[in-house]
Amino acid sequence: MKKRIVIAGALLLVFAAASAAPETVEKKMAKKAGKLFEKAMKAFQEKQVDQAIDLLNQVVVLEPGNAMVRHNLGVMLHQQGLVDEAIASFAEAVKLDPGYQHSQKALRQAIFEAGRGAANNQEFEKANGYLLKLMDLPRFGEDGEDVLAMARYLIGQNYYQLKQYPQAQEYLELCRATEGLESENLDLYANATYLVAMIHSIKKEYDAANSHFGKYLDLYKTTEKKPEFVAKANYFIAVNLFQRLEEKLKKGEVAGMAEAAAEIIPYLELAIADPIFSEDAHVMLGNCHVYRKEYDLAVQTYERLIAAVPQSAQLESYKAFLGELQKMKQQQERKPKTKR
Repeated sequence: MKKRIVIAGALLLVFAAASAAPETVEKKMAKKAGKLFEKAMKAFQEKQVDQAIDLLNQVVVLEPGNAMVRHNLGVMLHQQGLVDEAIASFAEAVKLDPGYQHSQKALRQAIFEAGRGAANNQEFEKANGYLLKLMDLPRFGEDGEDVLAMARYLIGQNYYQLKQYPQAQEYLELCRATEGLESENLDLYANATYLVAMIHSIKKEYDAANSHFGKYLDLYKTTEKKPEFVAKANYFIAVNLFQRLEEKLKKGEVAGMAEAAAEIIPYLELAIADPIFSEDAHVMLGNCHVYRKEYDLAVQTYERLIAAVPQSAQLESYKAFLGELQKMKQQQERKPKTKR
């Protein structure tokens, strides 16, 4: 199977030569239109793009049904950063000849790039305004599937940023359902899986969330690559397990507390290995050691926490709790060990 590569670089648009135009739109240009067209292409080659656009607009007036001219005008407009005008020109070329694949591909890519650019600028609603248009466009070959899979991911990501979680999950699941995506674009499949896990976490669906976080981490076990969000995934698995433990404790259900804490600790240790210091991860780790009556480890964790976050709003409460932990540690050390 041919390996697909989702668009990641700059937009690549090609000119369509008059001699290569489809038969359905290929017409013998009137003499005046032909000369204007030649001047436009020459101006473009000489990097006089604005003049080339002006000349092609004149050709459009004379040859309104020529898809090739509309396509080339779209390429020039896009190069000048006139994205919406370029999209409209490509769309008109497609309308004039639905089978004109040069313009079909250019239209998809121009819309995709506009949506991705808006998303990068954190204009999430604007981004989806572009990207949702891709859903109804025809696709030709694997490149069309690539654009669609990435567009679905970006739409889901944008909805996630907008906190519109049902819509986000819908498009992220559509992305993950793309045939062959897991094997052919692991990072895209994994990132979609990670965001789905985050949505379940937000909805307090802890088991579903951890199932997806586990899937995310497992995807890379047979590869040399490391997951982009490995520390965060381990952190949120721990958060979800900790939330479930806290809920039980609030109900007075203390049975199995130490065992539950022991399950959480390995995930927190992986989370705090991240170069970016996590205050919450250290608090949870210290508390898990308390639940297991490992006061020496709890003291070490809180000492490390206090040293790392001197500006924290919770610093005084951390220091007060550390004092209590040190007393518990001393009491534990004074107790005679039970002979076996």
